[in-house]
Amino acid sequence: MHGPLKQSSFLARYAMLRARLAALRSEPIIVASTHRTASTAVYRALRLALGRRVFKCHRLHQPLMSWNRPDPQVTPDGMLRNRMTGDWAVLHGVTLPRRPARFVMMVRDPVAVAASMAAFEPVGPGPAWPLVHPHSNAMTDWFDADVTPALGWSPWNDRFDTDRKAMLVHHAPWRILVMRADLDDAAKERELSAFVEVPVRMVRINSAEQRGAGRSHAKVIELIRSLPDDVDRIHRTRLCSHFFTPTELASHRSRWLGQA
Repeated sequence: MHGPLKQSSFLARYAMLRARLAALRSEPIIVASTHRTASTAVYRALRLALGRRVFKCHRLHQPLMSWNRPDPQVTPDGMLRNRMTGDWAVLHGVTLPRRPARFVMMVRDPVAVAASMAAFEPVGPGPAWPLVHPHSNAMTDWFDADVTPALGWSPWNDRFDTDRKAMLVHHAPWRILVMRADLDDAAKERELSAFVEVPVRMVRINSAEQRGAGRSHAKVIELIRSLPDDVDRIHRTRLCSHFFTPTELASHRSRWLGQA
């Protein structure tokens, strides 16, 4: 499908999601996370538990959304753009009208995010690839340039419980659950079940390696092992110090550099 037909299909899917949102009589549940943060498994678990109340998006701030293809993967200021029907449906159905909703946001070691993103690219520029902009700072950019302008909330203003690996925030008219991707399934189930007030069970989904990216992913890991300074640079960011303990970051470093 190409050109006008593809665009028509996109608009039809968007209209369907908007209608679904409009028909809801209860708070929608929005799984809102940047790419490669294990959000798909959480979304599927919530859909099984709550059905049509659950929506997924990657972008919340309108300037980072696209209607059309081809669009630049990266904006002039280095931000990743996204074309997803859920982005526009949540924008027009939840954030702009400030409709009460519950947001689930995932956080993952940013080196793992960069590695997963890079595994889907055949080549990369520069000696520091794959730990380069915009992969290496995708989550920080997502919170600072996407979540904050869209919701008027920043995670840096709330203490993250690194023992629990989660935090719950009330930012009227929204409730926000932020979870670490490395929580085990049982803990995710407890957090999600309490948050949405119905039992939730995690489901297994195929990893990037199982979907055919295994060879590329292995190459990316090999390259990361030759970049200790860049791993350290990423682990010194505000995002890492906010969501991870020094001990956890040291463990991540050892694993990425093949020292574990």
